[in-house]
Amino acid sequence: MVDSIRGTVVRVHEDGITIACGCFTVKVFVPQSLLKSIKAGQAVELFTKLTFPPEGTPSIYGFATTKERALFEVLTKIPRLSSKVAMNLLSRLGTDGLKEAVASEDVETLSCVPGIGRKLSRRIIAELKGAFKEEPPPAELVKALTSLGYSRKEIARALEGESFSGLSLEDAIKALVQKLSRRGT
Repeated sequence: MVDSIRGTVVRVHEDGITIACGCFTVKVFVPQSLLKSIKAGQAVELFTKLTFPPEGTPSIYGFATTKERALFEVLTKIPRLSSKVAMNLLSRLGTDGLKEAVASEDVETLSCVPGIGRKLSRRIIAELKGAFKEEPPPAELVKALTSLGYSRKEIARALEGESFSGLSLEDAIKALVQKLSRRGT
């Protein structure tokens, strides 16, 4: 799996960006919220998901956080919900808006997203109702990471601006270890 991609934005498209990585470029589909904040020439690092749809070309989807990527992965496991429609959901509602719509069982809000009707909206609510777990307690994350040899100062910097709701403690630890490892390079 292509876990993340780092490079310089060459072009900004309607639905994604082209990133120069070494001697090649890659088109990455990103949520509209992220697309609005990216400009050509900017250095970026995105957490990615490579998909192989049965009816098309392999595609790479990029996200600013592991939380967003994890939610995208959960969405694409729902029957009849394609990667493109999952990206539409995240683009229109964002992670917080999607959680609110699911928690309040708001079929109307979900149905307003292109590619999603009332029937699929109800399925999304049913599938995601129990999927939004609480965020792992920071104390447990700190304890696990200090036992791996990271200093409290390094851990505090890595935790800034991160949210791990929807991730298990183990997945949150993996994401932080990955982030801490990249800082050392």
